[in-house]
Amino acid sequence: MINRRHALLGTAALLSAPAFAQQGGPRSTIAVRIDREPEVIDPAFRSGLQDGNIVRAIHQRLYTTMPDGTLAPDAASDLRQTSPTTLEFTLKPGQMFTDGFGEMTAEDVKFSYERFAVAPVGGKESPYKGEWANLKAVEVTGKYTGRIVMERPRAGLNTIAIGDVAGSIVCKEAVLKRGPEHNTAPVGSGPMMLTKFERQRGVTLRRNPAYAGTPAHFEQIEIRTVQDVRTTDLALRSGELDFALLPPQAADQLKNATNLTVTQQPGIANIWIGLNVEKKPFDDVRVRRAFRLALDVDQMLLAGFNGRAPRANALVMPQVVGHWPEAPVLKRDVAQARRLLAEAGLPQGFRTRITVQNQPAYQTMALVARANLAEAGITLEIDAQDSGAFFSAGKGEAGRNLDTVMIRFNGKLDPNFLAQWFTTDQIGVWNWQRWSDPAFDRLLDEASAELDTARRTQLIIQAQQRMEESQAFVWLTYDVSVFAHRTWLKPALLPTGIDYALDRFTV
Repeated sequence: MINRRHALLGTAALLSAPAFAQQGGPRSTIAVRIDREPEVIDPAFRSGLQDGNIVRAIHQRLYTTMPDGTLAPDAASDLRQTSPTTLEFTLKPGQMFTDGFGEMTAEDVKFSYERFAVAPVGGKESPYKGEWANLKAVEVTGKYTGRIVMERPRAGLNTIAIGDVAGSIVCKEAVLKRGPEHNTAPVGSGPMMLTKFERQRGVTLRRNPAYAGTPAHFEQIEIRTVQDVRTTDLALRSGELDFALLPPQAADQLKNATNLTVTQQPGIANIWIGLNVEKKPFDDVRVRRAFRLALDVDQMLLAGFNGRAPRANALVMPQVVGHWPEAPVLKRDVAQARRLLAEAGLPQGFRTRITVQNQPAYQTMALVARANLAEAGITLEIDAQDSGAFFSAGKGEAGRNLDTVMIRFNGKLDPNFLAQWFTTDQIGVWNWQRWSDPAFDRLLDEASAELDTARRTQLIIQAQQRMEESQAFVWLTYDVSVFAHRTWLKPALLPTGIDYALDRFTV
């Protein structure tokens, strides 16, 4: 749980650290801000995107995702799809793990992928096992060769698993020998190696001299945990930080700061308001429709994101297969909202509650929503919670008590990844709308195995049409990522906008 004590500790850790040069040009060490403390630097058990960004710099993958979204060879010299359910790979020889753990082999690839769910170490399945869904086995055919065998075709295999964090290759011997210690003292073969892990401070990465590929540009990268936005602002201005992801409002204050540049990138995330279809009065589709019609989404985004975030009208964003460009654009109609409420037996309106994270953008949008809804006779109470409480609010039996919720899910360049949280089996897990539609579930299942892009697009659009018919979702935005960094620094941002290739930061 992130609380005020942790925020203050993160601030103290930054300000007590040696300051980097405030003036001048590029140097061999840079400092990068993260807003949540690193926890588990292990691809199968990472705690979030902060851990994942560190994992990418330490571990190799067979092929890796580039900033433009394409896949490029990394540990593999060859990766071939030999059938709809089989991929064969050949590793480059001479790729060495750090700390004296020897050369990477196909056995390490097998161990790395199967430990997610097929052959969990100590019986402990990965919380990210879905990223390797349908994996049957990895067969070792030689010291450097192997075969990835799937139970059924998987359209998003390269995007979700092989080219991303889940495709990271760990050292089997190191994981088994170090046990839990490996979570904070990982052994990799990538461009960087972790040399220091300090609770409430961050981690230090140094260039791996034994890496077989293109060396990282920077000798050292300090990853600082700083939760407080104001402290981040001061550290960027003073030169203690060189790169930070910031809320749009905070980044805008740095536009004219000396030696700093503010840039932005379209997000691949979903931010929406979900309505609990099991709870009265939202069990009536007319009430759900009325709630949606009473909202001014554009006004909410202007208030919450300073107008930077693009509006969303459906689940899948334009960069991803299955985007629905003809999705209906919800237009505010207070009179129609009142008529629908009257038809539903609520001519005087009703009271309800929206649960949000206690972050400025969400709270500001909720305030606009409250004012909008009041004009239709709906009284909205705002329940702002810290992240620990918030991310438990919709789970298990507690989820039955939610009325509405404003929530954000990180995405990937794959429509099934985006849609997986809304299936029937996710009720009480991440499907906080508690919406169940067997037809939607079947469409997603078919799309996940469809290798023809045109046909897959049709299936995903049909699935989104089912979501629209439910009236259980008020799509807000796909988010926007805004960064402040040194004018001489060239960050390597991945297509999601919140993921980085730290080892590819250059000048």
